[in-house]
Amino acid sequence: MNPELAPNPLLVMRFRGSQAAMGAQHGAVLRQHGGFEATNTFYPTMAARMLGLGVPHAARRALESLFGPVLFAKALMLHRYRQRRFPAYLARNEAMLAAVGAPRRTAVAMLTMDVLQNTVALLGRAGAFPAHLASFAAIPACSSLAAWGDASADGALRHARNFDFPGATVWDAAPAVAFCEPDEGLRYGFVTTRGADLPGVTGFNEAGITLTAHTRFHRDVRYAAPAIADLGHEIVRRARTLADAVAVARELGSASTWGLLVSSAAERDAVVIETTGGAVEAHRPAPGAAHLACTNRYLSAALREGEVTSSAAFAADSDGRFRQMHERVREAVEGLSADDLESLLGDYRAPGSVDLGDGVERLSGDCVVSAMSVQSIVAEPEARSIRVSVGRAPTGLGPYVSVPWSWDGPVGEVTLDAAPGSATGRTHRGDPLTAEQRATARAYAVAAQAHLAGAHPRTVRPLFDDLVRRAPREPGFRTIAAHFAVLTDDLPAARDHLRAALSLEGGAVRRARLLLLQSRVLAVLGEAREADAVRAALMAMEGADTSVARAEAAQDARRPVSRARLRRMVPDVFLIDAAMVG
Repeated sequence: MNPELAPNPLLVMRFRGSQAAMGAQHGAVLRQHGGFEATNTFYPTMAARMLGLGVPHAARRALESLFGPVLFAKALMLHRYRQRRFPAYLARNEAMLAAVGAPRRTAVAMLTMDVLQNTVALLGRAGAFPAHLASFAAIPACSSLAAWGDASADGALRHARNFDFPGATVWDAAPAVAFCEPDEGLRYGFVTTRGADLPGVTGFNEAGITLTAHTRFHRDVRYAAPAIADLGHEIVRRARTLADAVAVARELGSASTWGLLVSSAAERDAVVIETTGGAVEAHRPAPGAAHLACTNRYLSAALREGEVTSSAAFAADSDGRFRQMHERVREAVEGLSADDLESLLGDYRAPGSVDLGDGVERLSGDCVVSAMSVQSIVAEPEARSIRVSVGRAPTGLGPYVSVPWSWDGPVGEVTLDAAPGSATGRTHRGDPLTAEQRATARAYAVAAQAHLAGAHPRTVRPLFDDLVRRAPREPGFRTIAAHFAVLTDDLPAARDHLRAALSLEGGAVRRARLLLLQSRVLAVLGEAREADAVRAALMAMEGADTSVARAEAAQDARRPVSRARLRRMVPDVFLIDAAMVG
């Protein structure tokens, strides 16, 4: 088996009839082909495990046990609203679950992301950020770009997205595309994984509308309103135009905080529909622009007030990816082709990265590619097809298979006569990724997922040490390896990793974080003179981007961090950041 490919081949399906009938048809195909079991096991515990990322490893199980029932109760509130407002969609989900023998309560667990985003809002209201719970909130990292007209190689509209979700080794393991012909509404399709009947996350319809959903964080949330699965589902089932899409969103509202990039091939235009629990705003392209990007921060000025920013690293990452997509549009003077968009989804370039010297390698950072990119697509509605990555996470590295739109024909599995294309992706210098670099990037996804799943730091540390052996001049890997050396009380190894990272990393924000941690490690090791020098170098830095690190360093000078507190540090393996507890 090709180690770059998902272990389960791309499954294309066709459904027809009522929503309940289509759910049963979906379940019948899954029961025949399998590959759905991991998804059904993953969702019920995911929310609590994501919350657990915000506390030291020793406290994670206790927090998960405490918050698991609370999160389920919140999801049940959304579920009960769904029972009243969208009984047909619930019947669809339950019919699929029944067909594969999964518990009905799994349908409640599928509302996890709305619940987590609302939990972030409650923490934000309480003034909990920045704090040790901040790291879990930084997980979402989706990126989408729609391009048409002058921004497109042939003028045709295309819509690309990376779906970044903490389910690497699960979501990416079993890609699927479903085509639905409902009794009521437009014919539509969606891209998913086996076991997840979620038309509202990455969807498209016969009118040429494409929709991709992105997490936002805002203080204004509620539970008596649609979850994203149903809001997105309604848009792709009902909207023929962008105006229709905005009207549907305003009619229904939203329980949670989302940014939906919606494009229209017929209009060659796009809009980002942004929601909170009390508002829906539409953000349009800049005047004269023929593209629109979407990441994880509010674009509408009306919604920026009340936005929750979990950490400086989260904001920098989202803003960096947003800028990167705009830079790729500017670079493509002849417009972006579908191949170019595939390459963009695997592009490690980041506006804020600065190398110190030659030979620096970057397979992490504030770039469009993420260790948790579990679904990557390039929709080509004018060509009546969609390209879907069939690679392992990060899926933006490909390869892709082109799936023709296929609503006509018998219900069930659709035979796909198409072979995967070439693997894709770019280094941070713009060169094609080598096979070894892609393998290393995928090893990073596996290591990150092990941490998310709750593995002990002693188990996770060798995985990141192996990444350092694979790519010794990758500053992000060096940084994470230092984090896990600290957690396992190997401070000399942490010091050496940090020295190596500082010799490679010239970006102000990341360099400030490295200097802060290095000063703490050196101080605990008793190397006071060097610790003071490192702290002085940090304090000499300027600019708002480094102010948080400088403020923490000033506090350290008054109250040094103890060895015990340092070991309770909470790492963020996705944003390559760390938070102190206590």
